[in-house]
Amino acid sequence: MGGVAGHMDHLYDNPNLTFAKMKEIMEAASNGELDAEEKVDGQNLFLSYSIPEKKAKGARNKGHYRTGGIDATALAQAFAGRGGILNAFTGGFSAFEQAVEALSDEEKLKIFGPNANVWYNAEVMDPGSKLESGADNPHDPGATNIIKYDNKTLKIHDVGHFIYDPKTGEELPVPKGSLERLDAAMDRMKEKLHGHDFSLARRAVIQLQKLEDGVALNRATSQIDRALGAENLSDTATIQDYTFSRLLNGVDAELPPRLKEELVKYLLKLPGNIGLVALKKNLNPEDLRDLQDIVANKKMLLQEAIFPIEMAVHNFTVEILKGLKSVFIANTDQEVERLKNELAITVKKAQEEGPDNPQAMKFLQKQLNKIRDFSQITTPVEAVVFDYDGHTYKFAGNFAPLNQIIGMFKYPKGDKKIKTESVNFNSQIITDKKGKKVALLPGGFKPPHAGHYGLAKLLSSQPDIDEVVVIVGKNPRFSDLEPKISVTAEQSKDLWDLYTMKDENINVRIQKGKTPVSDVYDLIADKNYFSEGDTVILGKSDKDVGDTRYARAQSYAEMHNPGVNVEEMVFPVIGGKGMGGTSLRNMIAADQKEKFISKLPKHLNKSDLEYAWGLTSGRSDETLNKFIDQTIEEISAMSAGSVQGSSGIHGFGRPNSYNSYKRATKPKVKRAKRQRRR
Repeated sequence: MGGVAGHMDHLYDNPNLTFAKMKEIMEAASNGELDAEEKVDGQNLFLSYSIPEKKAKGARNKGHYRTGGIDATALAQAFAGRGGILNAFTGGFSAFEQAVEALSDEEKLKIFGPNANVWYNAEVMDPGSKLESGADNPHDPGATNIIKYDNKTLKIHDVGHFIYDPKTGEELPVPKGSLERLDAAMDRMKEKLHGHDFSLARRAVIQLQKLEDGVALNRATSQIDRALGAENLSDTATIQDYTFSRLLNGVDAELPPRLKEELVKYLLKLPGNIGLVALKKNLNPEDLRDLQDIVANKKMLLQEAIFPIEMAVHNFTVEILKGLKSVFIANTDQEVERLKNELAITVKKAQEEGPDNPQAMKFLQKQLNKIRDFSQITTPVEAVVFDYDGHTYKFAGNFAPLNQIIGMFKYPKGDKKIKTESVNFNSQIITDKKGKKVALLPGGFKPPHAGHYGLAKLLSSQPDIDEVVVIVGKNPRFSDLEPKISVTAEQSKDLWDLYTMKDENINVRIQKGKTPVSDVYDLIADKNYFSEGDTVILGKSDKDVGDTRYARAQSYAEMHNPGVNVEEMVFPVIGGKGMGGTSLRNMIAADQKEKFISKLPKHLNKSDLEYAWGLTSGRSDETLNKFIDQTIEEISAMSAGSVQGSSGIHGFGRPNSYNSYKRATKPKVKRAKRQRRR
């Protein structure tokens, strides 16, 4: 839309919105209870009327309305040489000026004020015209952004209007009754446009249909609850609270706590922040470099901070807008197909241009991952707009990423080029075929701790992920402290099996290739494990944002296994201070049993914790031995049962369900050996 109107808020853009209120809004939408209007994809123009000059006035920026607005001549000069854009603005403005002549002087005064005081938020939609042959008219190409509407229309919105006070410079709500008087005269104004190329429209009411079930709402609220839980926040928290917590916990720098807190206040522009100069004062060179790096990456950090909430809201709005008909388009299906085609052409065009900007590549891939596949593009409606508790919001669905992609190449800003080696430009990246979603989580895990398990659990709990595969590095890791102890791949896998006893969709395997990450690439390329329509989720914590280990994953998939989509999912670091493999190995070496146990997953019982300690430390006690003996006896008693595994990826199905530690085969019945120190 652009112009004076600027950006209209998604739910996650309002820093003062509580999550309780966000859920309330989403529930109202799910029940079809929101009074919504179609937001159109045209050219924004604010309109008023000057009684002394007897002229309509327009504004495309704040400078225009602060100086009384510009007339038809000035508007034409502002867009001279812009072809279709010029025709759209001058045509829409002309229609408004002609329609206003249907009003009496008294009506003009009540609606616009004495001298262009009240400004109305409007949109010019101009699809151009066609020749008698049916071809596009080269002299009237129109001014289509992304969506192509049927007719030339000037639409006066239902929100966004204001009265400008030149004395104070304030933008105030329109006087009561002004918009109602405009609506009362609308029929006469439309009649005044008889024979004009443009028609006049006011409200474009869209009735959001009640969703058939609560799946979309439950999925969204579950995702929001998980995001809040990761930050120890409740529904009473605001978007600003969440973003603050995410940044404070996610900024990966060894800065003093107080400095880090002030830095986050600065990044969020919170009242009372001390400013960048004060932040830099008296810092040592290393801390100063960290601070400068963080400030330089401010935009990326803010995007990553809100990303879990953004995706929950985005996926929900895709469902809310699914199949929605536009008030201004007769053949919805035809326009949807045109949009899909333009998207595919745009992505192909990026490949043909052969550019080399990895930042633009990352941006493109992120937007494609939001859309997911062609079947999710179902409506030509840009967004629906609604007011809730005095705040105007929009639900944009998949138009938002589609607009970002097409606009990126249609209206490039600076050197936005795409690096072909790092992004899949084949149209199969967005496919109508739906397959399974499998998350791959590679790592050393020597030993796995609560943070590792928490990330795997978070991935497995995503409603659309079918399976999580943990890939354990095969090389042992050693403690820094004496006596040196090692943790092996086999021990790590045994611990993972212990942690995931009740997690049917988490499977664990030991690395087969050169590194755990190389196993990821091997699996992506293996057509026995993934095929067209499948999606590989590469999970990592937000402390790893910026690493490049997966940078080639999507292009690698396209080269070796076309049609397989690759997505990265970033989650907050789970676990507190001292949660690292080296720290845990040192705890084992120092015989710090209780401290070690405190870093393990919280769902483990006392016997599980004893087993974990004995397995990794070589130190056992009678309680542990008794527990192992009892477990083996239980296994023996049930050994007549059949053993079955799931048809998991890569042939590593579910282990023997009777074995508490999920050994690959049914163990022999024997007493536990008293473990020796390694």
